[in-house]
Formats: sequence, C-alpha cells, structure tokens
Amino acid sequence: MKKSQYLKDQLLVGVLNVFGMLTLTLLLLTLNIQFEEVLLIILVWLAGAVMYSFLDYRGKNKRISRTFALLEELEHKYLLSEVMDVPDTGEGLAYFKILKACNKSMLEKVSATKRERKEYKDYIEQWIHEVKTPIAAIQIMCANNKSELSSKVLSELQKIDLYAEQALYYARSDEAERDFLVKEVSVTDMVHQAIADNKQILLRNNVHVDVESSPHTVYTDRKWVEFILKQLITNAVQYRNVHSPEIRFQVVPASSGLALTVKDNGIGINESDLPRIFDKGFTGENGRIRKKSTGMGLYICKRLGDKLGIHLEAESYPDEGTSIILEFPKGSFTKV
Repeated sequence: MKKSQYLKDQLLVGVLNVFGMLTLTLLLLTLNIQFEEVLLIILVWLAGAVMYSFLDYRGKNKRISRTFALLEELEHKYLLSEVMDVPDTGEGLAYFKILKACNKSMLEKVSATKRERKEYKDYIEQWIHEVKTPIAAIQIMCANNKSELSSKVLSELQKIDLYAEQALYYARSDEAERDFLVKEVSVTDMVHQAIADNKQILLRNNVHVDVESSPHTVYTDRKWVEFILKQLITNAVQYRNVHSPEIRFQVVPASSGLALTVKDNGIGINESDLPRIFDKGFTGENGRIRKKSTGMGLYICKRLGDKLGIHLEAESYPDEGTSIILEFPKGSFTKV
C-alpha cells in the first residue's frame, strides 16, 4: 500500500482529530488553563495519533504485502482464501468471508466444468474408436476388390482416418503424458511407417518420396511422432507443386540433438504468414485460397511436440517449398 493512498483513506480521521484538538484547545482556554499546559496536551494527542497511524500503516502494509506474495506463488489464484491469514479486524473478517464465498462458488464452477470436459472428451474418444471400425472394414473391402474406384475410396478413407486421429490426439493433448510410451526407436523406421500409412494419398497425387536412410535413433513416443509426420505429409500433399511434387526426409545431427527435416517443393508459405502457422485456427493465405484448411493440423503437431520435448520450426519461400524441422533434444532422450 502506498503512503499517499493510506493518508487519503485516513483523511476523515485526520480532519476529526484536528477538529477535536481545536475544540479541546478552546474549551481548556475558556477554563483559564495555561496555554503551555494546553499545548502540552495537544502535543500528546498529536503524538498519539501519529504513532497510531504509523503502527496501523505498517501493520496493514505488512499484511497486504504478505497476501500479494502468497498470490504470486499460487498457480491457481482463486485459491487465495485457502492459504491467506484470517484477518483480525471486523472489516477484514467480513471481506474474508465474502472472498471465501466467492472462492467456494468458483471451485464448484471449476469442478463442474472439469466434469463436463471429461465427459465430452470421453465421448469424443469413444466415438473416434467406434468410427475407426467401419473405416477399417471399408479399407479391407476395397483392398479385396481392387479397381480405380476402390483406389479413390481408399485415398479418401485415409483422409477421414487422419481427421479422426487429429480429433483424437487433440482431445488427448491436455493429458498426453499419461499416454506416453517412451523408448528407443529408429527415426527412419518412423518415417517409413508414416509414409506407408499415407501411401494411397501419395500415389493418387503422384508425389515422389525421398528418404535418406539414417542409423540414428531417438528416445520418444513412436505413435505420437508418427502422427506428427503423417500430418506433415498430408500438408505437403495438400499444398503440393502440380509439376513433379516431391517430399524429402533427411536426418542430421544438430547442436540441440538430432534434426529431422521434412521438405517439400510445394507452393510455399508467405513470409507474413510464416510466424503464425503453428497458431490455433490460423489458415493463412494458402488456406483461404484452397478453402480446405482448418488451421488445426500444425497447431496439434506443435502442441504434441512441446509435450514430447521436440522443437518444431518452419522455413518456407513462396513457390519454392516448405521445410518443417523436428529437433529431438540431446541427452537422455536422444541417442546419436
């Protein structure tokens, strides 16, 4: 609390004290009390008032500073009333009870919201698992009845499967750590699996894939990384170069650990859009032109990468292509 604010709050008390001093002075002088004695009484009164104000300010300022310190330490600010000291004044106690009531209402609201989110998340996960069954059945039927039509159906089914996985991973991203299975895996093996999962889309669009084989391994969750790679492949196909589209995968040691680069020769990204491509819902100029972008794919990739400790960054130039670099951390998570 600032001293100026405290003095402003105590203005009425100060005015009443001055009025009291003047009244007492006139009364004592009327009673023929010596002026020196009256002055002594007024000085004692003034000293007492000043001392009280000083001690009151110091006590209030100390309590307020301690409360603000507690507030800064709390991750959830609405829990302040659970850890702060109970005030020893009537006014402070009244405000404390009001704060406790507000806190109780907030906790009930937070608990209700968490229950609703969990129920919705559980429903989404269950729905996605259910919808994957007919997708798999249709894929089997198409594989057993090969034709030009079944090839097209398989290509579209892979897109549906990716969108379903995208929703599933987004629903799980808040608690991704619970689903992690970290172990040593080959980077090249993860790349080949992601390519195999997208082979119909790649074949339908005549996209050439070049994978530089690498002996390097990393410690990570294979399933989550493969999802990121599949999303990057889908983006590369969606924004491909109509003439000889190509996707290249390259693994190289880096100062931070290990870098996996996914590079295409597609239409590229405008310089003004590049800093925002990992933002939630951002589609950019290319997305608005194609009208097929949701702005969620790269956002989910970045979010999952952060959970896994994988740094994602992008390099791109219009009409030259885009490179997405996945940097796996050095140390206990990487074997180079």
